[in-house]
Amino acid sequence: MANKKILILTYYWPPSGGTGVQRWLHFTRYLKELGWDPIIFTPSNPEAPVQDSKLLAQIPEGIEVLKLPIWEPTQLYMRLSGHKGKQLQTGFMQEGKKKPGLLQRVALYIRANLFIPDAKMAWIKPASRYLIDYLQTNEVAALISTGPPHTMHLIARNVKRATKLPWLADFRDPWTQIDWFEQLPLNRFGLAKHQALEKSVLLEADLLTIVSSNWQQQTQALCGRDVALVTNGFAPEDFAAFQQQPDPHFTILHTGSINKDRNPSALWKSLGHFAQNNPEFAAKLRIRLIGALDTSVRTDIEEAGLMPYTHLEQFVPHARVIEELSACSLLLLPINNVKNQMGIIPGKIFEYLASEQPILAIGPLEGDSANILRGQTGTHVVGFEDPIDWPIIIEMCAVKPQRKETLLPYSRKALAEKIDQLLKELLSNDKG
Repeated sequence: MANKKILILTYYWPPSGGTGVQRWLHFTRYLKELGWDPIIFTPSNPEAPVQDSKLLAQIPEGIEVLKLPIWEPTQLYMRLSGHKGKQLQTGFMQEGKKKPGLLQRVALYIRANLFIPDAKMAWIKPASRYLIDYLQTNEVAALISTGPPHTMHLIARNVKRATKLPWLADFRDPWTQIDWFEQLPLNRFGLAKHQALEKSVLLEADLLTIVSSNWQQQTQALCGRDVALVTNGFAPEDFAAFQQQPDPHFTILHTGSINKDRNPSALWKSLGHFAQNNPEFAAKLRIRLIGALDTSVRTDIEEAGLMPYTHLEQFVPHARVIEELSACSLLLLPINNVKNQMGIIPGKIFEYLASEQPILAIGPLEGDSANILRGQTGTHVVGFEDPIDWPIIIEMCAVKPQRKETLLPYSRKALAEKIDQLLKELLSNDKG
């Protein structure tokens, strides 16, 4: 195979931070080690929720990065919805327990029915033209698009139609099956357009990948064809110098955002009750929440009497997140309490596991996250409203689990080898 150049279309790329950037930043590095020559296509001015300039150091040397300006209506939407000057956090459709006002409802209706598939849609035509022109003088072996935003898949679809290049469409989240999709105030025309565009991508891409077993089955049922499972994972290099630190407190740590659907209200109530009745435990208790929070989280913590034990921090760079995992007693992993909850695997689950710290997960007992955790030591899963036996949890936290061997299949390198094999098969079939 002479040409091993692969054109990767991704909205999230350093210095953008957050979970969306991690998957293909690491895959790019490992695919290069496996002999591929990745070329990145990304916006020059994305509306990323967070910035993490330290991730720039993880981009492999010699990677060509193509950038094109994008126009997004995000700030207009934020102004109409009463959030002017803020960054729009993924998954935060509606904050708190209050009903949205008229302007918010109008803004959300416009967003749902005009900006399809998402607020990046104005980039589809200029990005498609740019890449089609680029490919007239620059030969590549295959296209890869990763979404959301699903605009990236539609750009790749247009390029595929014009160039006939083999195309892998990677879904980090589903499209119409995502948990918050049913919250959109879609009219029948908007819903039909979403479904038609999704179907075109699912049928026209030469290869489909997705991150969880339940979503794999749902997507296969939706499009009537095979979808490859390639989960998210962790980078062993991130943990090369990792050392657990003694925790003088009983620190419960959560990293990443907690939106309304992910807020473990029953846990806060249970923990507050236990702390109130166990002064010795309360004297050691510390709760650390790093990331964006829905207003309901703070409300529930205050009502449970836990605010004196709670420390909040909006954002820390990814490298520091790894450091924070070293000094805690228990990692908290709430799953979204939504219709499509069975397939949700938070990206942080693999780094949580790699830290070899005890984990308490709140979510479906038979979901994909629970199935992964069940195969690892030092984990405990309870349902959304199930009582939490805090003495059992505290006892679990007394011993640090060992997971190095059982986690190997979830290393980013092992997962990149799956992508490598899929690409080889794709190109072999294309030649055949």
